[in-house]
Amino acid sequence: MKRFFYPPIAVFIVILSGCSLGSDMHDRTLENPSWERQFSDSTSLFIGLYAVDENVVWASGRGGQVALTADGGVSWKSVKVEGAENLQFRDVHAFDAENAFVLSIGNGENSRIYRTSDAGDSWTLSFQNEDENAFFDCFSFWDDQRGFAFSDSNEGEFTLIQTTDGGATWTRIDPALVPDAREGEGAFAASGTCVQTFDGGLGWFATGASAVDTRVIRTTDYGATWSEAPTPIASLTESEGISTLSVLDAEHLAVLGGDFSQRDSIYANVATSSDGGASWQFAGRAVLGGSVYGSSYVPGAVSPTIVGVAPTGSAYSTDNGMTWSLIDSTDFWTVAFVSVDAGWAAGPGGVSRIVNTPDSTE
Repeated sequence: MKRFFYPPIAVFIVILSGCSLGSDMHDRTLENPSWERQFSDSTSLFIGLYAVDENVVWASGRGGQVALTADGGVSWKSVKVEGAENLQFRDVHAFDAENAFVLSIGNGENSRIYRTSDAGDSWTLSFQNEDENAFFDCFSFWDDQRGFAFSDSNEGEFTLIQTTDGGATWTRIDPALVPDAREGEGAFAASGTCVQTFDGGLGWFATGASAVDTRVIRTTDYGATWSEAPTPIASLTESEGISTLSVLDAEHLAVLGGDFSQRDSIYANVATSSDGGASWQFAGRAVLGGSVYGSSYVPGAVSPTIVGVAPTGSAYSTDNGMTWSLIDSTDFWTVAFVSVDAGWAAGPGGVSRIVNTPDSTE
């Protein structure tokens, strides 16, 4: 399976910029959105992004880099994880301004999970993969004690690991509990959003690259049991399939993808579920060439609103993925929203915040 690899980098520059929140963060519409760069580093590539709330945001990327803000992006802190300078952190999950986990990709020992409890000043190795056939793509947590991580398949089985003690230990979920994998089936570590969790033990991972069909495989009991559902997103080649999964609530989800090797083509690449991932329906085309790398529902929007990002640009839908409007052509890999006025996107060069500008004449 083709995976995303880039050489390590270093050096960073911080740009401070303010962005005020709207007075009413509920039942509003994403309208005339644009992006304002908050953190700049011309040599960086950020791939993982997690917004805890309107103030606390974490980003992770190649070269062992992690950036975070605790004031909505007015100021940013950037650190390098010691011993991980040659790793790519494709996923990050945070609980507050002090506590977070990051996951790096790669075969064998390059797949790792680190954790911090002091805002990134120091890091502890939580997990290091010892299976040469495993390649971890994404992870997610239900709370600060329980979470799971997903690896591409090998010999017809997925590798899922879980923690129930805050990352002190990780154990493999019995493969007999998880649907079998198809030949070559895995995920794309494009934005850290191929795995998601939600309250009450709900969890999902999305697949591609199988040359059969894409699937979302879910649990409703913290990983004790798993079931599968096919989606209408195509997976005809090793570069095609679902790249990102977004959760609005326990019932409403969306998956987006495409073919990352065909940036001049727009695919039927959006599907949604209204029953917690038990079934999926085709929604629309996200007007972004290639594959949509990252996506996020927008909590609090008056209608189901999704933002998708890709190296070819960013776009949004206010009708649950049926129709889409382009925001701009900025290269982003990952996106996260906590409200209509508090959303961030990241990729090459840094992190940007949404600017929502409703028509004042309405």
